[in-house]
Amino acid sequence: MAEYLPVDLSSLKTDTKVGCDLYLLVKSGADSRYILYCRGDAIFESNKREMLLGKNISRLFITKEDQQKYYEYLENNFQSIISDTSISPGERTKIVHSAATNLVKDLFNDPRSGNVERTKTFAYNMVDYVLKDNDAAHSLLKIAVHEYYTYTHSVNVAAVGTLFAKSIGFKNEDLRELCSGILLHDVGKTRISTDILNKKGKLTKEEFDEIKKHPELGIEVLDEADIEFKEERIITIQHHENDDGTGYPHGLKKDEIHLSGKIARIIDVYDALTTKRTYADAVRPFAALVEMKEKMSNCFDNELLMEFIRFLGPYDPRKKPRQ
Repeated sequence: MAEYLPVDLSSLKTDTKVGCDLYLLVKSGADSRYILYCRGDAIFESNKREMLLGKNISRLFITKEDQQKYYEYLENNFQSIISDTSISPGERTKIVHSAATNLVKDLFNDPRSGNVERTKTFAYNMVDYVLKDNDAAHSLLKIAVHEYYTYTHSVNVAAVGTLFAKSIGFKNEDLRELCSGILLHDVGKTRISTDILNKKGKLTKEEFDEIKKHPELGIEVLDEADIEFKEERIITIQHHENDDGTGYPHGLKKDEIHLSGKIARIIDVYDALTTKRTYADAVRPFAALVEMKEKMSNCFDNELLMEFIRFLGPYDPRKKPRQ
């Protein structure tokens, strides 16, 4: 029996082919069943949308096996979706986050040049979304709270890192390259055993030495993609360098570390601390910042860390967005 997943009506653009069959959930007494509403190879016409809206139906369903096709549809129609003011900021953010997460998941499952290039293109679009939508910042920060997976971690760090960089004066093109670099920063982990990456207990020295290879392995992946990268390479190789020179892979310190590398280091640690991992529970944002400032100060540029703490203040998830 097929398993069905809900998709929000707002994510479906009229006069497009979605690429997967869309179903309507019909309830009759105690029974419920899924009825084909629009075939994937047919145009999703405006009258189909209007009929649903007239009946206060806000979502349709797809089969689980068609989930990938739906995400590809979102990615291909990204600009028109995020520009649609009839979609609430919260819904737009969910679409952005889910499409980005699926993209990075594809990248980690198959880090060939096509997926690397897709990631860079999506990063540029994601930055455009942040620049266009004043509510995007709060929405993106609010949604980035969940279980830790390598691909969702990359999306969280990219969202928060982009917003932070914007707050300290990064220009549009620099923001795009930063976002792209952070989405790609852990791609080297695709060449490390999943047994090590997913281990619940403490890593042995040998296992940690393997983990420490991922920045350089990431550079190998980027080089093989045969695409022009600059900021992406810097972030990939530097996101584990510490301000006092104790980081890896090159033991860089202070001004030897690029500003983008310093930003990635701060956001990378913050997200890892505030999301639930296989070996540790999530820490509350305030507690994470205290730990970073009091127990890990050697890792970060202190002035930049203080800027980050000030940046996060207005976006406490317990507060409402600023008007």
